[in-house]
Amino acid sequence: MASSDIDLTEFDAYLMAKTFFDLKEYDRCASVLEGCTGHKSRFLRLYSKYLVGEKKREQDTLEVLGPLDNGMAINKELEKIALELSKCYQDGALDAFCKYLYGVVLIKQQRKSLAVVVLLESVNQYPYNWSAWLDLGSCLPSYAAVMKIKAELPISFMMTYFLSHVTLERFSDQYEDGALWLQELSEAFPKSAYVKSERAIALYHARDFPEAAKAFEELIKENPHRLDSLDVFSNVLFVTDNRARLSFLAHSCAMTDNYRPETCCIIGNYYSMKAEHDKAVTYFRRALRFNRSYASAWTLLGHEYLEMKNTYAAVESYRRAVDYNHRDYRAWNGLGQTYEALKMHYYALNYYQRATAIRPYDGRMWCAMAECYEYLDQDLAAIKCYTRALLGSDQEKMALKKLPKLYKKIGDTEAAAHYFRKSLEQLREEQSESEDTSEACIFLALYEREKGNLTAASDYATEAMQCSSEQHQEDAKALLRDIRSVLDTGDLDDME
Repeated sequence: MASSDIDLTEFDAYLMAKTFFDLKEYDRCASVLEGCTGHKSRFLRLYSKYLVGEKKREQDTLEVLGPLDNGMAINKELEKIALELSKCYQDGALDAFCKYLYGVVLIKQQRKSLAVVVLLESVNQYPYNWSAWLDLGSCLPSYAAVMKIKAELPISFMMTYFLSHVTLERFSDQYEDGALWLQELSEAFPKSAYVKSERAIALYHARDFPEAAKAFEELIKENPHRLDSLDVFSNVLFVTDNRARLSFLAHSCAMTDNYRPETCCIIGNYYSMKAEHDKAVTYFRRALRFNRSYASAWTLLGHEYLEMKNTYAAVESYRRAVDYNHRDYRAWNGLGQTYEALKMHYYALNYYQRATAIRPYDGRMWCAMAECYEYLDQDLAAIKCYTRALLGSDQEKMALKKLPKLYKKIGDTEAAAHYFRKSLEQLREEQSESEDTSEACIFLALYEREKGNLTAASDYATEAMQCSSEQHQEDAKALLRDIRSVLDTGDLDDME
């Protein structure tokens, strides 16, 4: 039976056009529907034109980061589509799907404020178009913006899916709120593979790699041929240096579908772990040929070029990544590392600041920013960054090693002693005897001697003598002799 919004006179044309669309003959589809005015006919015709424009744009870009890669290529159909949809929108003649297409076009034209309004109307008219939700999320620059539109969202389980996804994927610093919505979905859809994959991705963003690996293993056991999000699992295996499992994952995904972007990324990660960066680049570029807007693949490609010291290609890859996902902190951090390698520290600081704005509790970026400030002899700024790194979920070892030395450099002995003690506690836990251990012990011995705490000073000097550095051993012996001499005579004035 004909759909209610398609006039019987154009129903045959719609069916023929839908057949051409399914065959991916988009030009023929659009041509058949010229002159049709029904909502479905309009959407199918304009969406076909949009896809034609996208196909030609992809052809214009050709190879990824090659000499013929035109990163500025645009969809030449956008203006015509936007003009028609704008007029119909003003007349109130668009249904939910045409509004979704109008929102997509507005995003392409960088008119995101209007896109948010249009996409909100679309999801309210028809809440079950997940693509509209995803595009709506891509327009929201901050978590505050998400909360601002929350009251305007339709009351539906799709809203919970959206809030969980956009919070955990794009605003991972709001992990607690995202986890609550994810728990609500888990109770409503206990067997949903999507919900389980979202939980695994959330654990990855929270840097709980063992639990993330368990969640992905459970997901694979239940859905052995599902490839969605397995590229994130390969990142987990890469970070935890699990080469055997990553090799098996790459093989099994290739057997399932060798031409999926996720498969290419997994194989690329495997070759990257083996330090075969040329092969890794080949597979990441292959993933991008299948999906040019795959932000994660651009980021991983940038990592490989950085390893290969090809800074120009690394910068370009990272820039493409943030073009597609400006909330990708790894790409911003990669840009910072690249410019730092080029000794362009002020540029690096700008990108590290963007990364820390997205991940304010990730100590790695704060430590990287502090190193830049150190290079620029801005010790107070470096101290602030290292101190901020300690507020993260895991205390950065580097920050505890650097802070006492910086405080010592600027002459703040009280703060230096405080952080030398904390650093020494950490080194003792690790049972590490290094230059840092001996330096901390000697400084604390001198500090305690100045304070008149000779017993504590003697203990620190004795510990310093057990370290491997010959220079520090000699200094510790001399210091211990002085302390014992004072203890034997009982004359504290000799210390002055």
